[in-house]
Amino acid sequence: MRKYEAIFILNDRKFDDGGEAFSGKVEEVLKQCDAKSVSKSSMGRRQFARPIGKRTHGLYWSFGFEMTPGQVENFQDKFRLEENVLRHVVLLDDKPKGDIRTLQLDQ
Repeated sequence: MRKYEAIFILNDRKFDDGGEAFSGKVEEVLKQCDAKSVSKSSMGRRQFARPIGKRTHGLYWSFGFEMTPGQVENFQDKFRLEENVLRHVVLLDDKPKGDIRTLQLDQ
């Protein structure tokens, strides 16, 4: 199991609840993909640096979870053609534990 973070940018005109219903859908898909330690957070409505299509704003959601590497592609495929999702990305969360100054590099 490895730690991942998924970030979704949603079309803000399609959701009256700020994306809460969509976050429930993502949690269900994560359960189907055997993810553990699911955490979610809304990052709010933000303006884009450049428009995506004709959209200039979007709702940002972040999900943290643990999953086997083989299931990540299955998770991404569930949202690839979702019309309410403007962009999404799944990142490997490989932050070092502890203070970065105390880590020793192997030579």
